[in-house]
This record gives sequence, structure tokens and C-alpha cells, in this order.
Amino acid sequence: MRNVDSLSYQGKIVWNRISSELCFSYDNRGRFILDSMFMINAANEIFVRYLLGVLNSNISRHWIRQNAATLGEGIYGAKIYIEKLPIPKITESNQTLCDEIMALVDRILEVKAKDSTTDTSELESKIDKLVYNLYNLTKEEIQNIKAINKCL
Repeated sequence: MRNVDSLSYQGKIVWNRISSELCFSYDNRGRFILDSMFMINAANEIFVRYLLGVLNSNISRHWIRQNAATLGEGIYGAKIYIEKLPIPKITESNQTLCDEIMALVDRILEVKAKDSTTDTSELESKIDKLVYNLYNLTKEEIQNIKAINKCL
């Protein structure tokens, strides 16, 4: 039997398997998760903060609803669906956008660590705008995504 204290720990992104709205959370404390959840291990702490911002954005919610299996009113957020989400690579040309997303994610994590009930919708809205830019969406495409998300 292995001593779990001797295992090196990396952060991870976790989410429920089935939910009406998938919410991706960051764990950097080494918590064990139940088998009712999925996770992505963080091989790179910088990338995981970027990924967390993109996964929790309006465009990702829209894509997941369109591509993941549904169970009644819920979404089956299996890892096979999440892994197919087209995540833009961090490049020289989008580095500034990615840095801004990560800074906002850091701010949300900081605020939520102090009080998990704090309203961070303004920060989340800023991330959404940055992610729309990251995907080079037109105003019309953004309005369509917002309208569809509002109806659900």
C-alpha cells in the first residue's frame, strides 16, 4: 500500500458528472474527489488557470450544451466531451489576452477563497469578453451565444 503523503501533488480542475450547469472548479489543496466527478490534472499551473477561465466562459457553456449528452434537464459532462472542446493555444499573438484571463481567474479564486458567496459576475463577464476575442467571434456570433444561453 502506498503512502499518499509521499505523492507529489499538482492542482486539478474538477466538475460534476451530471449537472444542470457545469461549473469547473480549481483544487490546489490535494483533495480527493468522489467518483461522481471528473478532473483534469494540472501539469502546468499557468495553463490550468487559463483553461479554468475558458471552461467557465459563456462560449464553452454554449459549446458543451450543443455537444455533450443530456440526461433530462441535466448535462452529462463526461471528460470525452470536455476534451473535444476547441481550446485556443497560447501563442505570441494572443498572450496578452491569455494573461488578462489568468489575472481575472486569479482574482476570482482569491475572492472566493475569502468568501465563497461573493458575487464575481462582473469579473466573469470580463472573462467572457476576453474569451470572445480569443475565439475571434463577431458581434453577431456573440449575440447569438448570449441569446441561446439566456434561454437555457
